[in-house]
Amino acid sequence: MCHYHDAKGDQCDGCGKLINAPELINAQCTTCNASPELRSTKHIFIDLPKIQPEHEKWAAEAQVKGKWTANSISFTQHLLDQGLIQRCITRDLKWGTPIPLEEYSNKVFYVWFDAPIGYISITANYDDQWKEWWLNPANNVELYQFMGKDNITFHTVIFPCSLIGTGQPWTMLHHVSTTEFLNYELDEATKKPLKFSKTRGVGVFGDNAMETGIPSEVWRYYLLINRPESQDTIFLWEDFVAKNNNELLANLGNFSNRLLKFVASSFKGIVPAYGNDVSQVGEAVVFHADDKTFFDTLFDKFNKYVALMEAVKLKDGLKVAMEYSAECNGYL
Repeated sequence: MCHYHDAKGDQCDGCGKLINAPELINAQCTTCNASPELRSTKHIFIDLPKIQPEHEKWAAEAQVKGKWTANSISFTQHLLDQGLIQRCITRDLKWGTPIPLEEYSNKVFYVWFDAPIGYISITANYDDQWKEWWLNPANNVELYQFMGKDNITFHTVIFPCSLIGTGQPWTMLHHVSTTEFLNYELDEATKKPLKFSKTRGVGVFGDNAMETGIPSEVWRYYLLINRPESQDTIFLWEDFVAKNNNELLANLGNFSNRLLKFVASSFKGIVPAYGNDVSQVGEAVVFHADDKTFFDTLFDKFNKYVALMEAVKLKDGLKVAMEYSAECNGYL
């Protein structure tokens, strides 16, 4: 045990270990802070040890072929090295997906066993050809998933084991893009980053973002340019404002506005055809030989952008896109 002070009864956010509620040290109810009372009850478990040999074989190939992120590989390998244990997939709760068995009618599925299956059922509700995506290995479908590192276990171990255990040819995980943590501001006393927590009211969430009236594009830009792809990052309101004003507005916004005005004032609002001489012919705009350096730069950046996006390096890809915009600003 790592003795992390805020471990939950299914997984420790400190070390990533899968745990059961009775293993918690000084366990407390999040509602009333009382110590819970242990009671005997009958649950359903998934036999992960039985599936582990086949899972290990799949994971060894998938993480190389799909170029998994480093933390997803290390988290997964750590669990496999420890040896998988049987995991409880039912809960004594009133909310959730009911168990379709009479003797378990007062229980629901554990959310992280149930929720990934929703990826398949959502597809089935959307398209009656859902098997073309989920049960058609010859169709060359590749599954990409994006999440924080605290959800790695459920998507690289438990859900794949659930699929493998059926014995059917399901579409398996290809690439998983797992981030480190996005923290929130700095604690005034300790000067250390605070962890986002909906229950504790720490952070900014979807409903808060809507209430600000700030356009969604601004949120998307900041969260992507600040994406914790290789290390933890911090959401700072001061930084949020600065990146909007000094990067998004001053660079991309300026380029868009400048280009639209240029087309409107010089070409009567119509984007001209591309030419290849050294003069202007009819409605076509042609370029001088000196412009070749500029175009070569753009093509180099474009190829770099495509390579980064194919490797799911979203943050670095966005940085190159902003460099592209800056080049165009300078050219204009």
